[in-house]
This record gives sequence, C-alpha cells and structure tokens, in this order.
Amino acid sequence: MRRLAEARQPLWRKLPVPSSQINPYRIVIVLRLVVLCFFLRFRIMTPANDAIPLWLVSVICELWFALSWILDQLPKWSPVTRETYLDRLALRYDREGEPSRLSPIDFFVSTVDPLKEPPIITANTVLSILAVDYPVDRNSCYVSDDGASMLCFDTLSETAEFARRWVPFCKKFAIEPRAPEFYFSQKIDYLKDKVQPTFVKERRAMKREYEEFKVRINGLVAKAEKKPEEGWVMQDGTPWPGNNTRDHPGMIQVYLGSQGALDVEGHELPRLVYVSREKRPGHNHHKKAGAMNALVRVSAVLTNAPFILNLDCDHYVNNSKAVREAMCFLMDPQLGKKLCYVQFPQRFDGIDLHDRYANRNVVFFDVSLHPLTPSINMKGLDGIQGPVYVGTGCVFNRQALYGYDPPRPEKRPKMTRAAGSWGSTRSGARRISSAAGRRRGRTGSSSAGTSWRRSRRG
Repeated sequence: MRRLAEARQPLWRKLPVPSSQINPYRIVIVLRLVVLCFFLRFRIMTPANDAIPLWLVSVICELWFALSWILDQLPKWSPVTRETYLDRLALRYDREGEPSRLSPIDFFVSTVDPLKEPPIITANTVLSILAVDYPVDRNSCYVSDDGASMLCFDTLSETAEFARRWVPFCKKFAIEPRAPEFYFSQKIDYLKDKVQPTFVKERRAMKREYEEFKVRINGLVAKAEKKPEEGWVMQDGTPWPGNNTRDHPGMIQVYLGSQGALDVEGHELPRLVYVSREKRPGHNHHKKAGAMNALVRVSAVLTNAPFILNLDCDHYVNNSKAVREAMCFLMDPQLGKKLCYVQFPQRFDGIDLHDRYANRNVVFFDVSLHPLTPSINMKGLDGIQGPVYVGTGCVFNRQALYGYDPPRPEKRPKMTRAAGSWGSTRSGARRISSAAGRRRGRTGSSSAGTSWRRSRRG
C-alpha cells in the first residue's frame, strides 16, 4: 500500500530560490534602478543648448538602453528550480518484472559537413544516445546528414558496430558519461563505487577497442579529404547518390533496431537511422530547420514517438537518466498534456574561463550556478511561464510540431465465454486523429540537475 501511495504522488515539484539568496539580488536591482532614474532625470533636466540634436539623440539612446535593462531584469525577479522524482516515475510506468509503459522518444541529431564537424564527435553523440538509461524498444536515434556525405554514412556504420560492445559495457557498470571520448579522458577515480572485480579488465579492453575505433574513423576522414574525380563509389560498385550535394535523392539507412541487430550479449539495441533529405537545384533548402522537418516526417513513418529530443552533433548526453527526468514532466497526469517542450540547460567542455567571448555561453546556458550570477536567465523565465528554446537539448511534444496525436496502443482483446468455449472479440484498428488546430504549445519547462554537454575544441 505504501508503494502504491508513493506512485500516486507528483512526479516533480517546483522549488523557489531561497529568500536569503534571491533578496540580495533584488536589492541590487532596486538600487540600480534608483540610480538609473536619478541619472536619466539629470540628463533630461540639463540639456546641451549648443548641441540640441546630439543631446536629443543621446537621451533617446540612454532611455532605450534603460528600458532594455529593465526588461532584462524582470524575468530574473522570481527564478525557480524544479526537482524530479525518478523513483515515482518507475513505480508508475516502469515497474520491475512488467512491460515498460514509458513513452517512446525519438532523438534527432543534425550535421552538415563532417570535415568541419569532426565525425568522432558525432559518433560520441550517437553512442551516448544509444546508451541512455531507457527501454531500448522505446528509444530511436535519427541522424540528419544535410551534406549527403559518404564519410558520415561510413562513420555511422562503424559507430553502429562499436555500439554493440559499448552499450552493454555502459549499462553493466553504470558508466557516466556514456560518451567514450569524454569518459576515458576524465581525470577522476574511475574505480569509485565500482565493486565488480571484472571492471578493471573490461574497462581496459574497452578503452583499447575505442582507440582502434578512433583509428578507423580517422582513416575514413583521411580518405574523404581526397575525393576522386568520378565521385565516391559504394562497396557494391554503384555511385554514391550524394556526390552532388545540391542535387540528389533522399537517402535512408537503418543500422540498428531491426532483426538480428543485437549487442555482444544478445540484447536488443535502440534503432539507429541515417537520413539525408532530397536536394534539388533552385530550392533554398539548405538550413537546419528544413533538416529537422525532414526528420519529423521520416520518424513519423518509422516510429512516430510522441516525444522528440533534438541535439547538435557536438552534444552528448552527460546524464543517462536525462530522458526519464523529462518524462517526469511530459508524462505527468496533470501537467503533461499542457506542455509543449522541456528545455535542458547546456554544459560546455574545453572552454577557456578567461575568454570573455567563450565564457558567455556558460553564463547564459548554465542555469545551475549560483543564483546571484547572470546565469539565472533561464531559471527566471521558467518562473514566469517557461524558458526559451535555445536550439538544442529540448524535448518536444510531437503533437505541438507535427499536428498529429501519437499512436494509441492497441486495446487487448476481451475474452468472452459462449457455448462452453472461450473466444475473443476483435480489436479496432488504430486511429490517428488530426490536431492541426492545436499546434501552439502553452508552456515550457526546465528540468534542474540534468544537462546536455557540448564539446568545444580549439
């Protein structure tokens, strides 16, 4: 009875920032506002009579900047944080020994030029997605190659093969983060909280296999830098359809998720799909938004998961339970139907903390820092109505993007007894109803404690 009562509890709660932390910040805002009012009064009451036009222009500019500053401070007045309860989510939708009832989710990864966006980084992003702590039959990864590059195609092929060993290794030893490049480069005690005696041996073997995987990817990159005059040719001897990047048919390749695509331990792997949308001359379809629209349509045919999470190719999931945290909001019985998206904060690797231009990314996106810093932008917007969409690391409700309801599960046939025998009634076919008039999302939510991490090289 206690577990049943626990399962009925809310999946998340909103926590205001303590007054001892936010009130000093509010006092500073009020003091600045008072000083600003005195300054503007002085500027208006003391005109420059010998240069009235210049004085008028300067006063207008100062008023405009003052208004911009005030509008920027209003969202920071009431920041909030959100706390999720993954144990309650598991009790309600993912009980041990029962089929999981967690909602399926489609991951979208976008890339354009693999020579500018290193394929090894894209591979790490895909590997971190395939290894997330989520039911494999409810997790699909779609990679959009808007450059129709054979290098990206071959990289995903190698990534799918390496994932057969990497995914079970991560889940067996609860590895964090689950991007191999960043896991093996961590300067921490990797033996902490590890009790299985085979961990050191298997980790050493996995690191060796990853180094071999990097060598194969680097070999593909070196080969791609010298394009043949007649264009690329696939292994079966046919020309690569994407030799002309601005005039080629659409290409779709499913690497994992089909029958026989199992890991080294015989377990099923999440679906991995390569997509390169059709390109024709005379059409301006070379932007990221168009690539995302193509992924929405392709995924609607293959999996049609009710939720979509988009990532840039240089992002990776640094918390394997991030998807479950998003589901605490999107699958909430009361709030879930009203949500359009859940926006996660970002973290950045390899940033020079002394670079004022690179550090701005941390200031804006990193909402988990001290609340008295400018990093409360997203938390402040969340306290009003919802954070803004920052272009990546966002879980969308498909209905808000595509205009169709997610597929409904088929009802179990009812058993009826007649004339001393058991029979069953036929279940009706699934019906997808249109929701074209309900595309506008009502609010957004930001999940605290989880993020997507962006790698930066340079």
